[in-house]
Formats: sequence, structure tokens, C-alpha cells
Amino acid sequence: MEKAVALFFLLSVLLSSGELAAAESSCKMTEQGMIACLPSMADGKSPAAPSPKCCAALAKADLPCLCKYKDSPALRQLGINPKLAVQLPVKCKLSSHPAC
Repeated sequence: MEKAVALFFLLSVLLSSGELAAAESSCKMTEQGMIACLPSMADGKSPAAPSPKCCAALAKADLPCLCKYKDSPALRQLGINPKLAVQLPVKCKLSSHPAC
């Protein structure tokens, strides 16, 4: 639980002042959607399966736009594994997903 609070805090800071704020506004991925997807993208032994909220947010997002951020240092600062992040559209069984 402590890691989730830390991830939420870091995400909030980055969204309010940086690169992820640009991703949110230009890629149609809401802050709530990003937070819902965090457990499925976090570095660790066994990331959680994406939640329905995460998948719903991804379904509305501009996925090719989000792919532009896969090499962002901000992801690593949040403890997000970019390899896991780019797998989410497939795990959510979205009909169209880019090859990042």
C-alpha cells in the first residue's frame, strides 16, 4: 500500500508540472486512467492484471500518442516498467493497438 501512495504522489507531481501532463492532455488519457493502470505497469515480481477502469481509460486514449512517451525517464521515476505499459492494450483485449 505504501508503494501505491508513493506512486500516486509522484504521478500527481509529474502530471501537475511535467511531461505526463502533456501526455494526459494530448493523448486523451485521464489522470484517473493513469492511476488505474499503475498496478499493471509497476516494476515488481507480478504486476496486477489491468482493471476494468484501466482498460476503459485505454480504450478512450490515443494509443499511438502514448507510445511516444514509452522511453520517457518520467516512467522510470514512477516505478513504471515501459515494457509492461506497452502490453496493456493487448491485455485489455482492445481491438486496435499500436506496435510501440
